[in-house]
Amino acid sequence: MITEVQLTIFANVLGVSLFLLAVLITTWLSTIPDRNKSGAFSAPGFQDII
Repeated sequence: MITEVQLTIFANVLGVSLFLLAVLITTWLSTIPDRNKSGAFSAPGFQDII
């Protein structure tokens, strides 16, 4: 039998986890342009096209 308290705790933990995951992904995505400039994603001749 699941009590309301257990459900509330589970919902809070899930919410915090999803929030942290979203922050992590957003932070990671915002660093992509920096990595692009450093040449991490650039193939030979890729910079010439832009």
